[in-house]
Amino acid sequence: MDTVFFPLLIALSLIGLTWFLSRRSGSRALPPGPKPLPVIGNFLQLGKKPYITLSHLAKTHGPLMSIHLGSLYTVVASSPEMAKELLHRHGQVFSGRPIPQVMYTRSINKNSMAFSPAGKEWRDKRKICKEEVFSERSLEGSEALRQEKLQQLVEHVGQHCERGDVVDIHDVLLVTNLNLMLTTLFSTRSPDFESATTREFKGIVEVIGVTLGVPNFADYFPILKAYNPQGIKRTVDLQFNKLFDKFELILNERLESRRNNPAAPRKHDLLETLVDITQGDEYNLTVQEIPFLLFDLFVGGSETNTSSIEWIMTELLFNPDKLRKLKEEINSVVGERGQIREAYIARLPYLQAVVKETLRIHPPGPLSLPRRSEADQEVNGYMIPKGAQILINMWAMGRDPSIWSDPESFEPERFLGKNVDFKGQHFEFIPFGAGRRICPGMPLAARILQMTTAVLVHNFEWKLEKEKDHEDHKEEVLGVALRRAVPLRAFPSKI
Repeated sequence: MDTVFFPLLIALSLIGLTWFLSRRSGSRALPPGPKPLPVIGNFLQLGKKPYITLSHLAKTHGPLMSIHLGSLYTVVASSPEMAKELLHRHGQVFSGRPIPQVMYTRSINKNSMAFSPAGKEWRDKRKICKEEVFSERSLEGSEALRQEKLQQLVEHVGQHCERGDVVDIHDVLLVTNLNLMLTTLFSTRSPDFESATTREFKGIVEVIGVTLGVPNFADYFPILKAYNPQGIKRTVDLQFNKLFDKFELILNERLESRRNNPAAPRKHDLLETLVDITQGDEYNLTVQEIPFLLFDLFVGGSETNTSSIEWIMTELLFNPDKLRKLKEEINSVVGERGQIREAYIARLPYLQAVVKETLRIHPPGPLSLPRRSEADQEVNGYMIPKGAQILINMWAMGRDPSIWSDPESFEPERFLGKNVDFKGQHFEFIPFGAGRRICPGMPLAARILQMTTAVLVHNFEWKLEKEKDHEDHKEEVLGVALRRAVPLRAFPSKI
């Protein structure tokens, strides 16, 4: 079979690449870029850290350049100006999504807010997220549930203190983040720090995080889709089906409980909000669509939040003067023995600056979630053709010395007294994206990042398990989010 299959693959790919290039050649120039190899294009050039490779290539080819990933023509923006052109000025044209092979499971490609076309149904769901699910009122209503889970984190780390054990910070943060997500979404309650439910979701998330970090050849060479040569779709299908089965079970239990006990007090969680919406007339949302919204929120937040908080703790532990400054600020507002509440965040500017500075250096999605051009569009004198994949190199912008002074250093002070936030208005700093496709869960993510960091810093002193040089602690690996190559481990002690 191989003697027939691979020559056929090469021939078809060459024909497709030739057609692709000739179709887009002509009087209107495409963005410049490195010369592609036959069939595979620039695929092998990218390596394991494509965001770094593309950052280096941009220095030669400019802030708007193009590469070929197999048959997938890709345009990469590496400056705030080009990001603003693509995401804001021409945001409607570049609002599409290239659909990965794995997202065809359960019709996620059609029903997920992250991947569905930016039409009326998509706009309705975005409106629901903005006005109901992630509104200040809704998040304030579920704060008590998150406080309970953060207190469990304090008690769990306190047990490590008593035993003198080292803490695997990544593992503890993953459990905590899952607990926060589960209780905010479903009011999931358990006296244990790591319940059976949390362990189930943890197993699913860990497999998804690792598997989706591997480039799927079928996305770049369409002829391979029928063969699934790496087994990625089969693995991810299994985990996605597990997630949807759990979401549907929880949803059906909630619906049955409301039917049997219509006078019972309502829960203060996001699922209750979504069910209420389906039973009203203000928004166009069906019960069948709820699992897809839950999928977006859960998969989009679990790994990214965990990795981001681990990077925050990493930078603080390797910069003890910054850690001490943050602890002093929290103590001045809360007191040494007080309990931090989400309302205090506005009075903790250095905490906000620490989170921002970490997201600048370690954006969870260094190349953003790809977009797709819905039509031919001229940008900066170049023609971006319909169907092109669009990447925004947020990692490159965060390390650009023309934007940030001494960009490799961890300096939260650079954000103090400056009106620079991550809400999509300042294109040099868009860790949650910008424009029409900005992350809808940003309000919840910001609370989780800030509160979890504050709780860990306020309640404990920390000492690294091993003193390593400053280069080692920045080693990273790309999965669903940009995570540490080796989990952070440290000894906690009580204040």
